[in-house]
Amino acid sequence: MAKKPVKKNASKTFPIIITATVVVMLALVFFAIQDKNETKQERTQAAKEGSSNFAGNLDSPVTLTEFVDFQCEACYAYYPIVKEIKEKYKDRVRFQIRNFPIESSHQFAMPAALAAEAAARQGKFFEMHDKIFEGQKIWEQTPNATETFNSYAEEIGLDMDKYRKDIDSVSVVSVVNKDLQDVQDLGGTGTPTFLLNGQKIDSPEPTVEAFSKLLEDALAQAQ
Repeated sequence: MAKKPVKKNASKTFPIIITATVVVMLALVFFAIQDKNETKQERTQAAKEGSSNFAGNLDSPVTLTEFVDFQCEACYAYYPIVKEIKEKYKDRVRFQIRNFPIESSHQFAMPAALAAEAAARQGKFFEMHDKIFEGQKIWEQTPNATETFNSYAEEIGLDMDKYRKDIDSVSVVSVVNKDLQDVQDLGGTGTPTFLLNGQKIDSPEPTVEAFSKLLEDALAQAQ
């Protein structure tokens, strides 16, 4: 005789399924909360500190800070000079770049700053900084400079998914806004604005010789 099929106890199966589902849901909620908290922490940190883009000798007692607007003609003119100075004093001076986009006169200044800070999230701020300045006379003539900045991001090897996420993030915007607030508090009224050890330099002559003298004097004083 054929044996009758044994029926499974459904009442025992359902609680197991429900329990497993609840565990998964709780885990998702937990990680969502963690992500939200991390995002909030990043925003708070960015709002407090602003950008953190340094080159050269990070332990140097002398720091030259430049607040830049990537669409500023004067910043464009200073760019090769500052680049040469960075190379000349890379073992003796700490160099810092911060953001000063003047949106009222430069429509692509803010997108450029955000692109550079998004690149900074992947350790490639200066690569993006150089690309943007060197291409200024090209992208400022385009209807959508953001597409050009995206192409630069690809050229320097950024993770594009992360780049696109970062460039639209509140924390990156907070970095740029903090820089803007700081330079205004320091009395910066135009770009570029330079600081030497935190003190504003009034209209430094745009020559390698002039910057070299400033840095040599500061290094001598620091000793």
